[in-house]
Amino acid sequence: MELKNKIVLVTGSSLGIGRETAIQFAKKGCKVIVTYHKDKKEGEKVFQECKKYGDALLLQLDISNNKSIDNAVKEIIKKFSRLDILVNNSGVVHWKELKDIIDKEIEQEINVNLLGLIKVTKAFLPQFYKQKEGIIINIASGAGKKAHKGLSVYCATKFGVRGFTQTLALELPHGVRTYCVNPGATATRMTDFKGIPSSKVAGIIIKTAEETLGKRSGDDIDVWEYV
Repeated sequence: MELKNKIVLVTGSSLGIGRETAIQFAKKGCKVIVTYHKDKKEGEKVFQECKKYGDALLLQLDISNNKSIDNAVKEIIKKFSRLDILVNNSGVVHWKELKDIIDKEIEQEINVNLLGLIKVTKAFLPQFYKQKEGIIINIASGAGKKAHKGLSVYCATKFGVRGFTQTLALELPHGVRTYCVNPGATATRMTDFKGIPSSKVAGIIIKTAEETLGKRSGDDIDVWEYV
């Protein structure tokens, strides 16, 4: 896909992988919707950086809240009339074994990493069906392919994202594709900044959107194979 002038939504784009992804899309000439949950100051920084390269929109988005999702859809379609690329990037992790994790933390991981991702995707499906084209990129994890001690709930959500992506690919109309990008350990706040630079992960997300990696809709794209 040629990215210039494409409308791109990146959830969780105030920090980490989302931040780098939003900025790299902007540099490609895309019109980027930057979203933040609570940290408006960081969201504003990314928004201003994206605006250096073209049109952009800043939105508060809580993907665990149906009303927040609905409002975001309305604002995006009102301003841009379409959405070409959806990057479901929002995520949260609690490094705890099941015996130690509390219910609130379990619910947060499931609501953000899996349920929220599904709800955001569903909310934009009518627009994608109407357009008969578009790309949905779901950010899962290496922890969605292999078990990791201390990440039982997180692994469950990321295995779920991969299954959702594979099944969604069977349901989407011709012209609308979906891919699952799996970062390994990435240098963000979630990992105490240890691992692959988030800019390199963002670069693979860009290539996924450009569809230059030779993958089919529903496929996994494992970042560690390319960096």
